[in-house]
Amino acid sequence: MTMNELSQAVLGTLAYFDIFGYPLTLVEIWKWLNTDKSPINHGWHTDNPPITHRYALLDIEVTLGQLTDKIETKNGFYFLKGRQEIIEKRLKRYGYAEDKFKRAVKFIKILRFIPFIKMIAVCNTLAYSNASPEGDIDLFIIAQKNRLWLTRLLTVGFLKIFRVRPRDNNKMDALDANFFLSEDSLDIKNLKIGANDIYLTYWIDQLVPIYDTNNTYQKFQEANGWIKETLPNALGYSLNERRQVKKSLLLVTCYLLLITGFLEKLAKKLQLKIMPQILKAMMNQDTRVVVNDQILKFHRDDRRAEYQEKFDKLLNSLI
Repeated sequence: MTMNELSQAVLGTLAYFDIFGYPLTLVEIWKWLNTDKSPINHGWHTDNPPITHRYALLDIEVTLGQLTDKIETKNGFYFLKGRQEIIEKRLKRYGYAEDKFKRAVKFIKILRFIPFIKMIAVCNTLAYSNASPEGDIDLFIIAQKNRLWLTRLLTVGFLKIFRVRPRDNNKMDALDANFFLSEDSLDIKNLKIGANDIYLTYWIDQLVPIYDTNNTYQKFQEANGWIKETLPNALGYSLNERRQVKKSLLLVTCYLLLITGFLEKLAKKLQLKIMPQILKAMMNQDTRVVVNDQILKFHRDDRRAEYQEKFDKLLNSLI
């Protein structure tokens, strides 16, 4: 990987996070270094993929020093030239994120009693503490094999009972569980939009597994190891006690009460029947609304294509 290619990778990384108003530290640039080499993506070479893990923080620091016409730094943060205001935005959003994480942990402690849930993770921008005050709390859930529909029915039912689901006119601090995955279908590469889906790639690496059983989070990361083609230094998230919800012994009793497969079929039939017409019309037409026995994904306003376009335009203007 030539120095010029490393410069492109650094610019690409800062450009992506600039879309979300998020300056990066030196370590974060290394961790999330974007080395996408597709010929579609700004003419990067596909032969002999770069092995960026050979580069130390010093290499990236030197490269940053060579890009002063495009990059600025202040208070330990790096950002695109003229974007100093996003430092304050990041610091404020960290505070909002802390409050939202506390709320997420509170409700996940109850959701864990749904016996078929293998993992509950916080996702999207909240996952890297970049939350707006009016934003909701997006959850990604992995369910036991052959219990996907039942898991969703119980989860959504619980959130409705406690009236914490998002509403059209108010999403602030609501819990939105709109992505469920079966444990026997963990590779979600087929959900990519086109050859380059930078948002999905970062989304996978930045998941925060609040509740995790049977090493499900590790299995998910291994199943999606293809992200390292773009993010070779991807580390995933290491669980810590502050945000971790552990399994309860009461789950054994709950499991015995819901062991039958009959309920899974009933849950599927019921949810398909009451599904809003707009979701039925979008179902399995593309990757926004995916409905089958392995994936239940209800992102009616999936903005990945918009983010990809913004990223490509911004990076093209830089390189």
